[in-house]
Amino acid sequence: MWRHAFIALAILVLGWLVSQPSGTYTAEALGNFWPLRRHLLLGTGYLAIGCMSIAMVLASRPAKLERFLGGLDRFYQLHRRFGLWGASFGVAHWLVEIAPRWAVGQGWLEPPRRAGRGGGASSPLADWHDLAGELGEWGLYLVLALVVVALWKRIPYHRFAKVHKLMPVGYLMLAFHAVVLMPSAYWASVAGAITALLLAGGAVAAVLSLTGRIGFRRRALGRVTSLRLHEDGVLEVHCELETSWIGHESGQFVFVTFHAEEGAHPFTVVSPWTGDGHLVLAIKELGDYTRSLPARLSTGDPVVVEGPYGCFTFDGRHERQVWIAGGIGITPFISRLERLAGAGGTPAGQRDIDLFFSTDEAPEPLMSRLRELAAATGVRLHVVVPPRDGFLTEERVAQVAGDLRSADVWFCGPRSFGDAMRKGLARLGLPARNFHQEAFQMR
Repeated sequence: MWRHAFIALAILVLGWLVSQPSGTYTAEALGNFWPLRRHLLLGTGYLAIGCMSIAMVLASRPAKLERFLGGLDRFYQLHRRFGLWGASFGVAHWLVEIAPRWAVGQGWLEPPRRAGRGGGASSPLADWHDLAGELGEWGLYLVLALVVVALWKRIPYHRFAKVHKLMPVGYLMLAFHAVVLMPSAYWASVAGAITALLLAGGAVAAVLSLTGRIGFRRRALGRVTSLRLHEDGVLEVHCELETSWIGHESGQFVFVTFHAEEGAHPFTVVSPWTGDGHLVLAIKELGDYTRSLPARLSTGDPVVVEGPYGCFTFDGRHERQVWIAGGIGITPFISRLERLAGAGGTPAGQRDIDLFFSTDEAPEPLMSRLRELAAATGVRLHVVVPPRDGFLTEERVAQVAGDLRSADVWFCGPRSFGDAMRKGLARLGLPARNFHQEAFQMR
């Protein structure tokens, strides 16, 4: 994920550098404040709108890029990172614009010999400069406020989701600012070409978001057919889809809307797809909304399902696989086991699989089902209850896994647990590309 982020940022920076006129970075040019300030103003603005455009495109959930980026959960991590970078460059752009003016007003800095905005009077959009400046400033304030809301985890998710829908509005204000104030000559440069491409993608994504069309073609309508609340607080929701569905792989997740005012939430599908429209979701009580679902949901309630998403599909490079689940993270493994059991156990027989399940609470119905599925598929089950057995460590996993260089590790559970396991197994010889972790977070 970091590799993709830095490659994209490097392309933006490189595009800007090669677009500069010769002599821009000489000692004489760098020592002249006002021309240098102009380059900084344009450069920070270019990087800000470039990063924000990438963030906006990623927020539109482009399924065709999912495999390349490693799943939709990675999309949202990159979306968050580029959003923060864009906001940071936006603040830098604002400071480069405002601070010198303030210094001139205080008499600390000599004013430039020739005043004028970035595009110059020769720009065909000169008449729009004042409006673009105002929209850009207020658009930045809006984006910064929304970033604060996104980072403030004490704000309930449903309120964050409603407020965050204003982000495309802020982006379009900034996009207008960029189009109008970028100098005409830059549109024919490498930086201009990159900007035009990103602005087009970002604008389309913003319009899709504002009109509620994101993921529209991947939605299916259905109804809740039964509910079951397990002893460990996991709500099992059975749905019957009434419109076409493209199907899903074990371990993938879907966006589900039970209540329009709450919006869509991501939940793991625990049932294999057999083409009969039946879909089972496992929902852990992790927040205010999920805790309220057992009381709010009823048989016959409508449901909207969008997806599937995610690359947690057990398609590794090696026949040797190690599965590690923490708490509710067992759900994709149950789905996979049921898929294998439905195939008569033959696929599992072609692989060498150990499943580690770390849980403080292990209700007998769940454990009985796991043992039954493990026996039917040939998967070796290792249940670790920390109060009784101690914590599941990378050393315990490696002792069972054997040669880590020829094994794929699939992890689903708390992020801190997964990060610690990934680092520990890497220290013991597991190649980074062999560790697969579901890392989905909505904010």
